[in-house]
Amino acid sequence: MRRGPGLLLLLLVLAASPGTAQAFDDDAAIALLSGPTADGSRGARPACSHIADWGPPAEGLHAVVAAEAGGAVVVALMRAGEDGAPAIVAGPARFEPVTIDPLWACSFEVVALAPLGRRPLLALHVFNSYTSTARSSSTLALHLLVREGDALRPIFGSLLHAAHSETVGRRRQGWERRYVVVPAPARPEAMPDLEVRDRRTRQVLSRHLWRDGSYQPPVFDRMGPLGPG
Repeated sequence: MRRGPGLLLLLLVLAASPGTAQAFDDDAAIALLSGPTADGSRGARPACSHIADWGPPAEGLHAVVAAEAGGAVVVALMRAGEDGAPAIVAGPARFEPVTIDPLWACSFEVVALAPLGRRPLLALHVFNSYTSTARSSSTLALHLLVREGDALRPIFGSLLHAAHSETVGRRRQGWERRYVVVPAPARPEAMPDLEVRDRRTRQVLSRHLWRDGSYQPPVFDRMGPLGPG
């Protein structure tokens, strides 16, 4: 069916109307999260950053994640405003990632997990690897944050994988660990306790209890021996 010029004009007007969803500006979102430099200009994009859709599609929310120069990770939920500029809806929140070495070659991934105790949950994988002439390491950690209105709050962090090797004398030696985080049975509205298990044997290595609005202890970071390298 051929469309007349009146119909085409109407489609163009609708496409340009204020109610049309705005494209999300990734670079502007990272700049907003990272903040301006000392002279007020936009700084360089962080070496490690990530943006992913979060929550129901109708809400149009994006999880924006970046590594700060000091080694912390900062996270916020944003959406595109009417002018297309990103605006912070919740957060930002900062936490120290569970790693062996400082963030070096790092990456982030927002992962889909079921809500805990019916609370909106932002789950984040933090990967990091480090290499020097004497040693190398790699880690994968799970960090959990809950949304509470316009706030994001970190509640738990755990290693999922850790590997380390170093040269001692003329020999190269190292170790590797793999873990899995499992929620314990709980009422649907209650925050479950968390168990960290050995991925291979399924042995429970650590229990983290929900007490007074947080997990205790809040971090699982069991590793093998680390040398001076």
